[in-house]
Amino acid sequence: MRYSFNEKDHLHLLDDKPLTGTSSVGDVLAKNLVWWAAELSAVVCLESGEKIPNIREEYLSAVNSPDKKKAIDELQKKYPIFKKARFAHFDKKNETAKTGVNLHAELEHWVRAKMGIGPYKADYDPKIKPFIDWAENVVKRFLWSEAHCFDEDLWVGGISDTGVELNDETYAIIDFKSAKEAYVNYFIQAGGYALQVEKNGLWDKEGKVNKKLDKPISHLIIVPFGAETIEPAIRHNVADYKDGFRNCVSLYRLLGMSKIN
Repeated sequence: MRYSFNEKDHLHLLDDKPLTGTSSVGDVLAKNLVWWAAELSAVVCLESGEKIPNIREEYLSAVNSPDKKKAIDELQKKYPIFKKARFAHFDKKNETAKTGVNLHAELEHWVRAKMGIGPYKADYDPKIKPFIDWAENVVKRFLWSEAHCFDEDLWVGGISDTGVELNDETYAIIDFKSAKEAYVNYFIQAGGYALQVEKNGLWDKEGKVNKKLDKPISHLIIVPFGAETIEPAIRHNVADYKDGFRNCVSLYRLLGMSKIN
C-alpha cells in the first residue's frame, strides 16, 4: 500500500486511488437534514411573509420529482427569495468558516510551537487562550500536529488536528471545530481518526509513515472554538464512536453520497 496526499485537490490516495475523506463521512448525519430543515423554514416564511399561497405544493412537487435537484433549481429561479432563504444557513456557515480558518491556524501554530516545531508567536488570538490554559494544565505532551491517516478496509483517509498524552499517561485525539458546540458527528469523526491512527499509524503528506502509537486512544476531545467560551468536550467511550464511524461509512456508501467512484 502506498499512501499519498494530493494537496491541490485535497485528496487522500491509496495506490493513487482516492479515499473518502473522514470529515465527509459525518455528512451522512447532518447534510440532508440540514437542507431539508432550511427548505421547510423557507417555505413557512414565504407562506406567511411573502404570501405565496402555492409555495408548499410547488416545493413538495419538486421534492418528489424524479430529478429533485433540477426541480429545486427551477423553484429557486421562479422565487429568488426562496433561494435566498434556503441558502441563509449555508452563507452563514461559510462566513463563520472564514473566521474559523484563522483560529484553526492559531491553534495549529501554538501546538506546533509546543512540540518544538517552530517558534511561538509574540501574541495569539485571545479566543484560543482558554484552550491554551486548559492544555497547560492537563496535557503532558503533544504527540502530533496535522497528521495524515487512513484505513484501507473502510477506504477512508483524513488529517487529524492533534493528539496528546494527558497527565495520567493516556492518549487522546483532539479535533478543533469552528462550531459553537461539540456535536455528536464530531465525536464520530474523531472516532474515525482513532481507528485509522491505531491501525496504520501517522503519516506525513509526502506519504511517509512517521509514527505508530504504543497504546490505544482513550479519549476523544472536541474543541468548539466558535463558542463564546472555548471549553473542550471529552468523551471516554471511544469504542462506541469507532462503531458509529463504521456504521456511518456504510450508510454513506448506501446513500451514494460519495463523489468517488
